[in-house]
Amino acid sequence: MNTGTLRGLWEKELLDLYSTEQRILAALPELVRGASSTRLQAALNKHLERTKIHVERLELIFKQCGVKPGSAAQPSGIDSILRAGSEQIGQDQAGEVRDAATIAAAQHVEHYEIAGYGCARTWARQLGDDNAAKLLQQTLDEEGAADKELTDIAESGINERASEGAGQQRHSRSRLRYVDVDDLPSAAEYRDTKIRSRSGDELGRFDGFIVDPSGRPYYVVVDSGGLFVGRRYIVPIGRADFRRSDRVFTLELDKDGLKRYPEFNRDAYLSMSDEEARRYEWRVLEAVDPNTARTSLDEWDYDRLPYYRQPEWFDSGLVAPGGGGSRVESSTSRRREVPITDRDDRERVVASEQRYGSEMPPVRERIRGTGPEGEER
Repeated sequence: MNTGTLRGLWEKELLDLYSTEQRILAALPELVRGASSTRLQAALNKHLERTKIHVERLELIFKQCGVKPGSAAQPSGIDSILRAGSEQIGQDQAGEVRDAATIAAAQHVEHYEIAGYGCARTWARQLGDDNAAKLLQQTLDEEGAADKELTDIAESGINERASEGAGQQRHSRSRLRYVDVDDLPSAAEYRDTKIRSRSGDELGRFDGFIVDPSGRPYYVVVDSGGLFVGRRYIVPIGRADFRRSDRVFTLELDKDGLKRYPEFNRDAYLSMSDEEARRYEWRVLEAVDPNTARTSLDEWDYDRLPYYRQPEWFDSGLVAPGGGGSRVESSTSRRREVPITDRDDRERVVASEQRYGSEMPPVRERIRGTGPEGEER
């Protein structure tokens, strides 16, 4: 091979790229196994399959040009990059730190390939080999897309959590809890509320919320009752609409859609570890949106998904903040234990609540005696 000519330089670059791709094929499976982010695992697996195609393209160019690819064991500039990447990824690193190191190592490799394929493509054009130039451009575009995807994954939260040293602890801060309908401060408004589909099919009755420690709801709990006897399901809050006047939750799914959701068991959910709870939520997300679920497990951001955005109908005072238990004690729930059966009385209570907020006398006083500031009932 005469490297004193442009063609000789081009053929040498192709051979180096071929050796590089072979080494990447051997290194990627280990990176996939070490990644904790499912999105990162998916990206690395996708690039593994693309790398096999890159090898086939190079072999096609070699065949058309009459060049023998030779042994992949020949020295290659990628060796030191792979070795440095392996040293950077420590076995004792926390999940996000290890993922950040993996992304950095993978991007060093991508940048090496981008430089090599860019030179090879340009030289192919200069030599008048348009077919080779086209094949090399295809690979160059895919390497660039892979590099961009790795950047997007890193900036989606992995780098931030790695810098905070959050590790797995971040999940315990956001662990969701189940709140029974009878334990809601506004239990009287929600008790016996029906669940229906958009088309009007009866899906069951409202059983409670799944909320975070601040009381923000992420799921509506559905007791399917006679539809699927004894079964409960949780549906993302963004897929539900609530009409207080009718006491009806309307869901954006039908009976068959609800049947695909994983069953919810209150006792089992309370006994789950954080990891088990996250995986259960992932199964729910998979029923809602399989495409999103394929790239989301540990790192998905509730606020970026429309299914979990807090709806306009939800009043933040309807669920009391609290710890990890299923029962929520509150003075509000205790004072609402007196049933309000008269429609006029109920309307006066609601109007008074709107005026005075939570600082109100017990329901019995508001109905039968004098309310705040001596108002006559």
